[in-house]
Amino acid sequence: MRWRNFALSGSAALGAAAALNAVAARESGSPLPNPVGGEEGWFSWRGHRVAFTRRGHGPAMLLVHSIHAAAWSYEWRRAVDRLAERHTVWTIDLLGFGRSDRPDVRYTSALYVQLLADFLEQQIAEPCILVGSSLGGAYVVALAAREGTRGTPRVPAVVLVGPTGVTHLANTPGAVNDAARRLVNSPGAGTTFFNALVTKPSMRFFLEQTFAQEGYVTPALLDAYYTTAHQPGARHAPAAFVGMALNLNVRDALRRLEMPVLITWGDQAKEVPRTELEAYRTLRPDAEVVMFSPCGSLPHDERADEWCDAVLDFVARATGEPSTGLPIGVAASA
Repeated sequence: MRWRNFALSGSAALGAAAALNAVAARESGSPLPNPVGGEEGWFSWRGHRVAFTRRGHGPAMLLVHSIHAAAWSYEWRRAVDRLAERHTVWTIDLLGFGRSDRPDVRYTSALYVQLLADFLEQQIAEPCILVGSSLGGAYVVALAAREGTRGTPRVPAVVLVGPTGVTHLANTPGAVNDAARRLVNSPGAGTTFFNALVTKPSMRFFLEQTFAQEGYVTPALLDAYYTTAHQPGARHAPAAFVGMALNLNVRDALRRLEMPVLITWGDQAKEVPRTELEAYRTLRPDAEVVMFSPCGSLPHDERADEWCDAVLDFVARATGEPSTGLPIGVAASA
């Protein structure tokens, strides 16, 4: 009887997995629109297409999104208009995310830092302010440290949003982590696991943890992240994240930065703990810090106007541009 019950429960589990995968397959491939407007383009890199946008006029500024199962440049949509009033604003969908190709390749933090370096040199081709969110912020730190060694002001200033890489998401992967990456990236069990991770209830829970304000997760916002998580090949890059292959320790890079640094944070951020901010401040006590309240992990989305005010004011002072004279709003120096 026990074996029969086990077999029946196993059959039910397989049936549920098949149903979940079938639903995901039907919804896979809905085309993604340009979420931030402006001129659209494609950067050819190692045989793959990387999506980017360009908008506005003035000194160049590159926005690098965070990393999670549904990451893409959509998170910058509420900030681009304001920033583009004074800058040529570039956004990029990292390989494996958003509108970019999602090949089954070995994703690593080094791959993304090199992608950004090549994009900066070959596509933007001028001094550029770097802005990075969460793990994308760690990539920005590594890139800025490398560019600073060339003896030219290729990166005049760095802006970080809840960055990682000192204590959080800084450890290198081990054998167990690599096994997890292989499992999530597998066509069988991995597909089922990923599809369960990006169901609408699961994604709603994740987003409600990301933002501090009740009711901020609208159906439109949920749909935008849900759609990008259901593109063909969507599990490949997140599998590397699960396996810690996208982690990056930036302790040394942070110490080597030669340009002004602004760190922005939400007072109720949960994704990257506040202890990471203290670790950053220990290594870079000269960095400016602006805290937003009430706010979760994405102040450039949840408190877009105030965040843009703080960034534009900082960049103007850091690069010798005319001061914006903009108020910081609800943001307060921490």
